[in-house]
Amino acid sequence: MLRIILAKPDLKVTDAQTQRFLRNIGAHSVILDLLCQDRDGSCFNVEIQKSDDDNHQKRVRFNHANIDTTFVEKGLKYKDLPDVYIIFISKFDVFQQKHTIYHIDRMIRETGRIVQNGTHEIYVNAAVDDGSDISELMQYFKHSNGRNRKFPKLSNRIRYFKESQEGVKSMSSAFEDYMNQKIQEKLQEKLKEELQVENEKTARAFLTNGASIDLVAKSLPSLTREFIENLNRQLLTPAK
Repeated sequence: MLRIILAKPDLKVTDAQTQRFLRNIGAHSVILDLLCQDRDGSCFNVEIQKSDDDNHQKRVRFNHANIDTTFVEKGLKYKDLPDVYIIFISKFDVFQQKHTIYHIDRMIRETGRIVQNGTHEIYVNAAVDDGSDISELMQYFKHSNGRNRKFPKLSNRIRYFKESQEGVKSMSSAFEDYMNQKIQEKLQEKLKEELQVENEKTARAFLTNGASIDLVAKSLPSLTREFIENLNRQLLTPAK
């Protein structure tokens, strides 16, 4: 898939992880659909989206930021940062420009010159069929019917998961694991929200009883100093 989309027939993937969870303490965590690395150390994140119900460009931006902060070793020089490819595959045409694939480049506005910093943002969709190999691949993803001679390994693998007893059992197990993971994430988010509410109540009580902003910030590190300062101003402002 990566060889076709990136037009890199010699690309060698050395590591591939599906549903890779990147945890952010005190911030929004993210689950990557697919994260790969090649023999040169470049990272490839593939995201697959069926519904057009979010700001997908900002989702791509957020994923990219998390990959950089998670996988870059402390002390690494900027010149040694690995290239990161974010490939967003959708059922719909994100930009409505009637292309199967879109490459987003960084450009100097004043001169039109393309400049590179090792980031590669690519959008591919199954809505536009332009007759290219990428389009044919997307159409096969969309329908997944039979064996495709152009993509023998992929089609054989899909047939294995759809038609063989072992494959169907494996897919059922993977789906169950995925759903359990989603349930755990929802529970964690709920607990986090409840803890945040309790911390805000505690901060309000501290400030009402004369505690300093510094003391509250030190006692409740999950609350930002800005939030505590705003809360303190609200408590000092007489009700109209």
